Amino acid sequence: MADFRVRVSTEAFGAGTWDKVSVSIVGTREESPPLPLDNLGKEFTAGAEEDFQVTLPKDVGQVLLLRVHKAPPALPLLGPLAPDAWFCRWFQLTPPRGGPLLFPCYQWLEGAGSLVLQEGTAKVSRADHHPLLQQQRQEELQARQEMYQWKAYNPGWPHCLDKRTVKDLDLNIKYSTAKNANFYLQAGSAFAEMKIKGLLDRKGLWRSLNEMKRIFNFRKTPAAEHAFEHWQEDAFFASQFLNGLNPVLIRRCHYLPKNFPVTDAMVASVLGPGTSLQAELEKGSLFLVDHGILSGIHTNVINGKPQFSAAPMTLLYQSPGCGPLLPLAIQLSQSPGPNSPIFLPTDDKWDWLLAKTWVRNAEFSFHEALTHLLHSHLLPEVFTLATLRQLPHCHPLFKSTGIGIEGFSELIQRNMKQLNYSLLCLPEDIRTRGVEDIPGYYYRDDGMQIWGIPSSLETREALVQYVTMVIFNCSAKHAAVSAGQFDACAWMPNLPPSMQLPPPTSKGLATREGFIATLPPVNATCDVILALWLLSKEPGDRRPLGTYPDEHFTEEAPRRSIATFQSHLAQISRAIQERNRGLVLPYTYLDPPLIENSVSI
Repeated sequence: MADFRVRVSTEAFGAGTWDKVSVSIVGTREESPPLPLDNLGKEFTAGAEEDFQVTLPKDVGQVLLLRVHKAPPALPLLGPLAPDAWFCRWFQLTPPRGGPLLFPCYQWLEGAGSLVLQEGTAKVSRADHHPLLQQQRQEELQARQEMYQWKAYNPGWPHCLDKRTVKDLDLNIKYSTAKNANFYLQAGSAFAEMKIKGLLDRKGLWRSLNEMKRIFNFRKTPAAEHAFEHWQEDAFFASQFLNGLNPVLIRRCHYLPKNFPVTDAMVASVLGPGTSLQAELEKGSLFLVDHGILSGIHTNVINGKPQFSAAPMTLLYQSPGCGPLLPLAIQLSQSPGPNSPIFLPTDDKWDWLLAKTWVRNAEFSFHEALTHLLHSHLLPEVFTLATLRQLPHCHPLFKSTGIGIEGFSELIQRNMKQLNYSLLCLPEDIRTRGVEDIPGYYYRDDGMQIWGIPSSLETREALVQYVTMVIFNCSAKHAAVSAGQFDACAWMPNLPPSMQLPPPTSKGLATREGFIATLPPVNATCDVILALWLLSKEPGDRRPLGTYPDEHFTEEAPRRSIATFQSHLAQISRAIQERNRGLVLPYTYLDPPLIENSVSI
């Protein structure tokens, strides 16, 4: 007979249980019978750490596994109670001889059943020398693969988890109770505020830009106020390709596309004397943003009215020295000709502003469908599901956008055909787009610091790069393209989600009234601003990058690595905050304390 001490830690916030818990100790010789963990009074209350003494009838040998059993208690006359859920953090097992063994759990045990835990030392499969450990690893993987199965949501989309609704999800991959409650409280209060203002049910046009200011006071931020004050300025328009919510499309232009026939005469006023397009192309000071993937995309119907889309090309110029990036020319289609003029900064104010606004609408569609939904949600779901299935122990805006669900689906199908591994790796993406040295590109600067790893998964280095890519895309990349959605869209003309009139086919016809008539209706504007406010606001229960409240690692080496990583992130944060003090518009989206560990909304 041998006496073992068992210490159990239960998570706080509604994680306790009334069920009865017992453990079986699996050793190299045999497995013990279930040993009840039972003290006088109530056990396993939320936030508690409790000690139990158990006696094994026989020596089981060297401890390999801990099998946890949970079942509802039986009451006299009433029979067993309905099973509940318990979130266990860890078990610590202290044998008669030797030091304590920690068995990390950090998961919900829902209802009656059993769970097998390994001691917390991290091991790859080849390190499982005992047949029981190998068998347990295979059984766990098989159970996970049965629980987390793939399905195709739409043809041409990445595969996703085969569940119909959030209610069908396992407790371990749902929002926490606190986060879920906070999300719905925020949504309810924001919806009520818009409803009281009488804006959610108005299907008509905005009466004026001044009337739009009524909604602009809705939860505005310093970055949103900056957008409101500067949205018509060329320098601010261009800067959003670098540090706005879609900082992944701008690329250096070494030659002008044949379907974008910009001439020296068109851009001479911006380039100035003594230079030419060819000279600037050779210098590397011209940049292109091409939304060609939007060409011919299916559009939505809002309030019974068909919406319109454009596939613009925008040529930008990095002025010498520390001058700003500026737009040189905009063409609103991929087919040049008399019905697709090239708009210029020297054009009439409303012609030029309308052209820029069409580009911003294209940015909205590209960002929400591809940069945000596909690259920062659907692909991370693939990574997550693959992890759940293969390693032992994921909200599109459809109703009020210009391209709608069918347009989103088309864009995703098109982009999936172009998607490659290099695009997902920040250093390679920056090199491929030729934007290594463009000044004031804080998404690049901060992202490269956080990436922090140099480059077939045939080598350890390649594996490190692959894991880094997954972590970066599920944390920092998502923060960069998600947290600023409300900042960019709160003043809707800066980032209109839909356009109600077709793109202009000639110059000299744009007016203030026509500009407003092109913008989305009142109710669609409010729908999108509400949604983007929610999607930009973390609903509590934050876990910043580098913070690991679940202590899965028991060895000293990974603990030191975590501490080093946290120290490195703190240094990056201090440098970013110091730089931001000198900026008119601080770039905060990649400040490590503001980055979630994973895609959390």
